[in-house]
Amino acid sequence: MLLQAAVVAGILAGGAPDASPSVTCHVRDDAQGRTFVLEQAAAGPKTWRLSMQDRESGAKWIRLSLPGAAPAIADGAASVRYKNANGGRQVTLDVAKDHARLDVYVDHGLEVNIEPDLDPAVDRMNTNGPLTALDCTVVGRAGR
Repeated sequence: MLLQAAVVAGILAGGAPDASPSVTCHVRDDAQGRTFVLEQAAAGPKTWRLSMQDRESGAKWIRLSLPGAAPAIADGAASVRYKNANGGRQVTLDVAKDHARLDVYVDHGLEVNIEPDLDPAVDRMNTNGPLTALDCTVVGRAGR
């Protein structure tokens, strides 16, 4: 009985016991209908990516790998500050119970030199400054 209570408490605090850490943010009242997801990539637990889906992409997710990113995800809060060496990928995410902020800058023209197969649609991930009208869900733990 105590084990069941601990599992339920863990689920309520941050997802299923073995849930992969992730942050999902829906932009409120957004004409583009954007949803952003920060998650571990299939390549391994230390490989992160930011994905976005919008009205134009339909069911397809636009994905941007974040090599070397080290998000802190725990207790319903998340944060990551990421900038690659050439400045063509920059992501700032800060989510807590009382606020959420997401700022994304991607320059496909710079990044295609590093990642030749990069989808040109990554330019649509640009937020053009910080977004704060966000409904975010944080699952799991990372960066402990």
